[in-house]
Amino acid sequence: MMVGSFKFNNIESESFKLVCKSVKRPLLPSVKSNRVEMLGKSGVFDFSEHEYGLRKVTMRIQYIGTDYTELRTRARQIAAWLSTATWAKLILNDEPDKHYLAKVTDEIDLENLWESGKADISFDCQPFALSNTEVSSIFSATGTVNQVINNPGTSLTNFRSPQGSKFSIKAVGSWTKIAFAMNGNTVTYNEAGSGELILDNVNMTATLGGVNKFGVLTGDVDSFLKMLPGANTLTVSGTSINVTVTVTLIPLWI
Repeated sequence: MMVGSFKFNNIESESFKLVCKSVKRPLLPSVKSNRVEMLGKSGVFDFSEHEYGLRKVTMRIQYIGTDYTELRTRARQIAAWLSTATWAKLILNDEPDKHYLAKVTDEIDLENLWESGKADISFDCQPFALSNTEVSSIFSATGTVNQVINNPGTSLTNFRSPQGSKFSIKAVGSWTKIAFAMNGNTVTYNEAGSGELILDNVNMTATLGGVNKFGVLTGDVDSFLKMLPGANTLTVSGTSINVTVTVTLIPLWI
């Protein structure tokens, strides 16, 4: 992408002869607040769990052509481009390796675009920027193994992470019992088996060969595992294990 551009829903802004700049791009997303004022006490009791709301990103677009008859036609095409039923990737030119999941929900002043060639577009974004590429670590385990997994992002990834997040552990092989532990949490698979076992720590699911196996899990099944920013140690243990483990993560940036 060129300087002064963005990509949304797999289409780059310059394809519409637009140059752009961000006019509102908050450093932090809004925090979901859960506070209670108590009569007779100063301050508040804060029951917030450090969860975030949407991040609003506003881009100012400007038409760089000279044919305003063409612009009136393009304005309708621009409106169709920005109208999506689902969350779509928004990539800003100064961070081409990251994206936000975004939707346009506010109105766009087409009259202003027609008259002056300029308009503001406000994107409602999921709170974190996501990496465009997954990070993977692959290792073998025939007994207890401690493997360091590096998360280059600045936000933890767990079951509370927003749409688009990913932190999965795939074990391919055989075992009598197998357990996964990281950052104080443990999930144990208590049934002998073989094949492809996938532990999804964002959606809190476990499947063996595509079949739901949540019922054979014990441990922290109400939260699964969490990946913190920086170095994390994953411990794989159990009995009669002979597996190849793949950890896959989409890093998040606050």
